[in-house]
Amino acid sequence: ASIYTGITIAEYFRDMGYSVSLMADSTSRWAEALREMSGRLEEMPGEEGYPAYLGSRLAGFYERAGMVHCLCGDGEDRVGILTAIGAVSPPGGDLSDPVAQSTLRIVQVFWSLDSNLAYRRHFPAINWLTSYSLYQTKIDNWLNDQVAPDFSRTRLDAMTLLQEGSELEEIVRLIGQDALSDTDRLKLESARSLREDFLHQNSFDDIDTYTSMNKQYKMLSLVMLFYYEAQKALARSADFAAIMKLPIRADIARFKYVPEQEVDRWFELRKEQLLAEMSGLAD
Repeated sequence: ASIYTGITIAEYFRDMGYSVSLMADSTSRWAEALREMSGRLEEMPGEEGYPAYLGSRLAGFYERAGMVHCLCGDGEDRVGILTAIGAVSPPGGDLSDPVAQSTLRIVQVFWSLDSNLAYRRHFPAINWLTSYSLYQTKIDNWLNDQVAPDFSRTRLDAMTLLQEGSELEEIVRLIGQDALSDTDRLKLESARSLREDFLHQNSFDDIDTYTSMNKQYKMLSLVMLFYYEAQKALARSADFAAIMKLPIRADIARFKYVPEQEVDRWFELRKEQLLAEMSGLAD
């Protein structure tokens, strides 16, 4: 009953015109309690002993989230928003668990927390390959209009690079990095830069704890620009080791600690530096 109580209170504040965020931790334990109560009532069990109506109960909870226009007697146009975030903790991290599968059929966004990332001290420990959003098309359109026209293309290129980097890591574990071509080694290093210089965030740092969309775009663009220009340099027969030793790489890693008011100027300077250093490799 706790999640129903929580979302009812959240709806009260939503109807007052507030934007409310509700964290349900954890719907798995709620479902286990539901299974126990169902068993005591001698109801027909479903998969793994959960009641057959588990999916409809979960859907009834998540469907109470959303944006509403409140009915106001004084003619006020009051808008309230309720965002529901449900934490699912299946035994052993098994996503085939009935609670996890029922949730995935309902929700439009999934953040996959990865214990391996947490053990490596990579925070937030969200797995970028298994997480997804079905709102991505709408979000891309907004980002392209409000932040930068090429935001979605840059994001797609970054996701492709992370996927290829993950596949190359599996190969490296088997045969070692020396067996890779310079192009593949560049993908591996660029994917590592995306993980450590862009996706990794230090919540204890006053600057890195919050990043605006403008800074996020410029951080991502600088990492991807290095990858694009390094590819061109390799095509001109540049030395891979020389590319990896360029001073701009250290500046890319420090970008996350640049204050917001200095981001635009800092980005333009480092972009010019990157292009100059890459062009110098051909000399």
